[in-house]
Amino acid sequence: MEVQLVKIEREERHVLENLFCYYVYDMSEYMKWNPAKDGTFGGYDVSKFDPYWNQDDHIPYFIKVNNELAGFVLIRRYPSDLTLYDVAQFFVLRKFKGQGVGTLVLAQIVKAFPGKWQIRILLENSGALSFWKSAVSNIVGEDYTLSKANDVDLVMFFIHFEAAS
Repeated sequence: MEVQLVKIEREERHVLENLFCYYVYDMSEYMKWNPAKDGTFGGYDVSKFDPYWNQDDHIPYFIKVNNELAGFVLIRRYPSDLTLYDVAQFFVLRKFKGQGVGTLVLAQIVKAFPGKWQIRILLENSGALSFWKSAVSNIVGEDYTLSKANDVDLVMFFIHFEAAS
């Protein structure tokens, strides 16, 4: 299985916006969001993607498995601490879950961007917490911290670690 990160070009932004509806749908389990009146989960303000093409410290990637679109990962410098890389959003299509895709993606990301990292996880999302702890452990062993903190308007789990170059 070949897992690749492919930078999302500006002209491919609409593909990210389309995929993001599935991410919002998955997150609705934890956030208790309802679909719009037309039955879609597209109620996300897509202008929030603008920094990924307007700022150097925001990097959007498609995840591809054997050259097939499998998800996306949005990386940025964390706004309140620019020394930290932050996994802003991470999404793997269900077809590819449980195959090690996410773990391989994280390894590729931290290799490309060595330094201090954080991953934020909703308290209710125990599956994501298990995944991230395992994926981070594959890179740094037990050399990471897990804490709870406020992120804008939500208390979340935070995983912090440092990846060497």
